[in-house]
Amino acid sequence: MLKKMIQKRFKTTSRRIAVPALLTIVLYVITMFMLFLPRIEQSFINRKKEMIYELTETVWSLIDNYHARELSGELTRADAQHRAILRISNLRYGPEKKDYFWINDMTPQFIMHPYRPDVVNKAIKDIKDVRDSSLKNLLLKFNEVVAEKGAGYVDYYWQWKDDPDRMSPKLSYVKGFQPWDWIVGTGMYLDDIYAEITAIRNKFMAISTAILGIVLMLSLYSIRQTMKADKELMRVSIERKKLNESLKESKERFQSLLENTSDWIWEIDEKGQYTYSSPRVKALLGFSSDETMHKTIMDFVPFDLKNLYQETFQNLLGGQKSFKGFETTCRKKNGRHVVVENNAVPFFSKNGELLGYRGVTRDITNRKLAMEALKKNRDDLHANLEETVKSLALAEEKRDPYTAGHQTRVDRLACAIARELGLSDHQIEGLHFAALLHDIGKIALPSEFLSKPTLLSHQEHELIKCHSQVGYDILKNINFPWPVAQIVYQHHEYLDGSGYPRNLTDKEILLEAKILTVADVVEAISSHRPYRPSLGMEAALEEIQDGRGIRYHAPSVDACLKLIRDEKIDFS
Repeated sequence: MLKKMIQKRFKTTSRRIAVPALLTIVLYVITMFMLFLPRIEQSFINRKKEMIYELTETVWSLIDNYHARELSGELTRADAQHRAILRISNLRYGPEKKDYFWINDMTPQFIMHPYRPDVVNKAIKDIKDVRDSSLKNLLLKFNEVVAEKGAGYVDYYWQWKDDPDRMSPKLSYVKGFQPWDWIVGTGMYLDDIYAEITAIRNKFMAISTAILGIVLMLSLYSIRQTMKADKELMRVSIERKKLNESLKESKERFQSLLENTSDWIWEIDEKGQYTYSSPRVKALLGFSSDETMHKTIMDFVPFDLKNLYQETFQNLLGGQKSFKGFETTCRKKNGRHVVVENNAVPFFSKNGELLGYRGVTRDITNRKLAMEALKKNRDDLHANLEETVKSLALAEEKRDPYTAGHQTRVDRLACAIARELGLSDHQIEGLHFAALLHDIGKIALPSEFLSKPTLLSHQEHELIKCHSQVGYDILKNINFPWPVAQIVYQHHEYLDGSGYPRNLTDKEILLEAKILTVADVVEAISSHRPYRPSLGMEAALEEIQDGRGIRYHAPSVDACLKLIRDEKIDFS
């Protein structure tokens, strides 16, 4: 009869653990694979498109630089175009350094293509190769996009990098350079993108599989522990009719390649006034390069914030040293505010006199917002951890109403002792969670033992002593940033080796566990228990004084006595 009751209770317990675990797994799979992963993949593709956009903009800026030199009379148009083609034809990027740029005109015909010299400067009608039968349509498509929008994305099939025998889908960004009737572009091979996305997905699936495996293992472990407790109950007391309840779960230029950046490049004199300002400032602050000349960064800072940055700015100028990370809030031409980061290096005359600084300014508004969001997420995560731990502790206390509040009072006293001993905030936080969970192992014990109004028998007491081991088994696989499981494991160990469950001695016991032991003893003796009334605070203090340095950690005992006698802690 009793055996059937245990089997029935085990089946109920198994379902109560397995069903939430399975629901959690299903919810996790739906959230990750139908919502989170597609967003990651789309974000990855968008970043790749942004990359080829920025690379094309960089090469366009390089061509514009040679055009400027043509306009200034430094170069003829033919010389400027020749130099631009020579320079761009040697540019490569990508993991294999095989990704490239090309140039065609509005004729249309290719002006430069590093891997297809056979089609350069040839009219479409003169190209006889069968595999290039659609080349005219492609060039016309480039021209159409540039004619309509000035720039844009085009997808098509093209040879795989430097391999003329392999055709592959490709997405390119093209932009027209009107002064020369050129179109410059570069692109990415979609096979590369899909391969990277597949690698990300496979890695994500491996991690997800591991997480799901851990969840399943925890569920199976919970069921197994429940079975062991039930069997132990049968050996200890055959007349017990109720079984143990199951466990709960838990832009840009500088007359060289240095200007090929999205940052604002500038030069200032020794007074901080701009003597050079790259055109990127237009996109950053809304002002033209000429509008920034002979002004300082302080002229763009909102009036009410000038005092916040002025002294630091003057110190940086006077320091005649490189500086990094000088953050300021600037007011854009349209009135909006933007947070920027300024980095610069000094330059000197031949006589060693400071001439000024050359540097870059970068928009970090989004980074600042992201950091604030990250801090909020961290704080939320910590709060969720706190509530989860408190819920676990409450689950145990619900089974033992006579000792409700015990773990909270032990936590309060233990943390006060730790602060008195000068432990770091990190250690105290770990002790806090361990104190709230130190009796979590009792969740696996028969509720009749926890509320028994008489003294326990020897066999019952031996079973009660298993709660330290069970608590450790429950917590050891949770990745706390503190040794919470070990503290819980050791909170009944004494300095002289007379404690349980492993008879550890002084040097083998963690400091946090020693503190928790003292707090636990004081609370237990001074509080009411089902089998006896409270023995009083004096009896509790006498116990730790008698065991000072023998069973209990002396500094912890001294700190506890001081806190209670000086009434520095409310133990009610």
